[in-house]
Amino acid sequence: MKCKQFDTSISTIPALFRLLYGTGVRLSEALFLQNRDINLENNYFIIKGCKNGKDRIIPFSDTLSDVCRQYYEYRNLHLGKCSGDDYFFITHTGSICPRKTIYNWFRRVLFDAGISHLGKGHGPRIHDFRHTFSVHALVTMAEAGLDLYYSLPILSTYLGHQSLEATDQYVRLTSEMYPNLLRDINGICDYIFPKIKCHETY
Repeated sequence: MKCKQFDTSISTIPALFRLLYGTGVRLSEALFLQNRDINLENNYFIIKGCKNGKDRIIPFSDTLSDVCRQYYEYRNLHLGKCSGDDYFFITHTGSICPRKTIYNWFRRVLFDAGISHLGKGHGPRIHDFRHTFSVHALVTMAEAGLDLYYSLPILSTYLGHQSLEATDQYVRLTSEMYPNLLRDINGICDYIFPKIKCHETY
């Protein structure tokens, strides 16, 4: 039996934002996750019907698993156990979380944290969770001594990109923060995507 004590703002939104930050998935991918897609025992979920048309498995950390499990138990306590076909992140009515509500809460979090929002299209944006995850993942792999020739394709596959060039666009935005990392990645992408000289014909 559903109980109206369930509060989306203190349960669903924090868990959703933590998942976006901790996995780098797109907002649409997170919202359309069903209960059957998430394995909290082995710490992974399955993204189905991705932007490039391929399903992919997303592993996540123990700490994120704890957050999702707490949300799952709290949700079931107040709304009753949902079926495998139901969405994982839901409102007190059992419906999928509206994007407008998510955006409004994101703006409120920014305001409470003293972070200025520069307007639509200028950010910070919810999509920047994905950008932040991508940069942190590359930095972690680089600091661990992994060869970027191998780590960049791994990240690209994890993010569901169709090409390394798409992943490269995220990383180039951080040149002032990680100049050494960007220098190495530039070398990789110049090798994979060489510049083509344009010869005019008259």
